Amino acid sequence: MRTAALLLLALLGAGLGPLATPPNGASDPAATPPGAAASADDERRSEPRWVRPDGPTRVALQAGHWKAAEAPDEQAGLRTNGTRGGGKAEWEVNLSIARATAALLEEGGYTVDILPTTIPPGYWADLFVSIHADGNASTGVSGYRAAAPRRDRTGRAREFAALLTESYGAATGLTRYPTVTRRMTSYYAFNSRRYDHALHPMTVGTILETGFLTSPRDRRILVGEPERAARGIADAIIQFLGPPLR
Repeated sequence: MRTAALLLLALLGAGLGPLATPPNGASDPAATPPGAAASADDERRSEPRWVRPDGPTRVALQAGHWKAAEAPDEQAGLRTNGTRGGGKAEWEVNLSIARATAALLEEGGYTVDILPTTIPPGYWADLFVSIHADGNASTGVSGYRAAAPRRDRTGRAREFAALLTESYGAATGLTRYPTVTRRMTSYYAFNSRRYDHALHPMTVGTILETGFLTSPRDRRILVGEPERAARGIADAIIQFLGPPLR
């Protein structure tokens, strides 16, 4: 009996007994059956790398609330919103700025799409800017603000939003409004997980509130000198994208 006990202790000490632990904390191979699912990291690594489509540099400018009545059923709540000020509907002001911006970019050789409220399913561009105007019950509230998506697979949207904030302020002389809202960072066009009518996740996206349409000070730019607003947007885009691909 003494000899058998000594032999059992020797086996345990050598790591051959039933209570032995694999070296370096490794799990017992028998605990993972063949064909077990790969980890989340392994799955991400196995995804094919996204490659930019061939073609010219493409910029999308969305005129916020333009053709809102045509929004799809999945975004029916968009059909009746938007602000007004100085006798102007927001969509009119947004469209005017978008068209002026497009003219500047097209002169520089960029391909530009002006999009309405409805985003074509899976739409992709090198850069997307949604152009809006704020509203407030107080005519004294003034300022502009830009925001990147809360979830950004490109990793570049915050960089552009910061550049746009600087460029737009320099061109217009308007003050920067100090906060952004969750409605901006979670803007529907950025949410391809929820909506079919949303951007391709590899589109660099930003939303710009160009100023308060309810502010006489801001309207002097938005309505009276939209070309200054357009210049602020176009300069940021050109600096961010560099020379266009043809």
